[in-house]
Amino acid sequence: MMTKRKSSHHSVRVKKKFLTGFTLLEVVVYVALLGVLSVFVVNSFMQVVNLYARARAEREALANARGMLEIIVKNVAQAQEVYTPTSRFNIDAGQLSLVTNATSTLGHTTSYIDIWTDGGAAMIRSEGAGNVTLSAGSVRVTKLYFERIVQAIGREAIRVTIRVDAAGAKFPASVTLISTAAIRGNY
Repeated sequence: MMTKRKSSHHSVRVKKKFLTGFTLLEVVVYVALLGVLSVFVVNSFMQVVNLYARARAEREALANARGMLEIIVKNVAQAQEVYTPTSRFNIDAGQLSLVTNATSTLGHTTSYIDIWTDGGAAMIRSEGAGNVTLSAGSVRVTKLYFERIVQAIGREAIRVTIRVDAAGAKFPASVTLISTAAIRGNY
């Protein structure tokens, strides 16, 4: 029976020890753990924010490059022929001039379409109309490369390479797209 009294007296002493508070060592350990956890949470949050900014810049560059390439390829496919005197092939800042009847004005059977870059922006102009910017202000077109592919007499295609960089983005984002379109007037 005495043993039980000792254990009950011992348990009372243990309970009193827990009721008196924390030791200095326990406080230091808890503060250190809280500090490490806080640094981890803040670092993880910053990485998520940076990843979002990078993905946004890449998405902006890709969306602009796709849109420009679709417009260029559509105009090439609708063209009757390439107007070579004003076209510049095989250079990064190329220019493509097309003869088309898709945008011809009243009294004319054909018209001209020009596609080029100016100051980092892709431009298009139809005969009788003003210049239209194809690219958004948030991107820079760093390469607009036109390659003329002559397959046989009277059959040609244009390979378009376009490189778009996100302008002013915290993280550099760049995309290069390549497409080839046959000139409809040749078939």
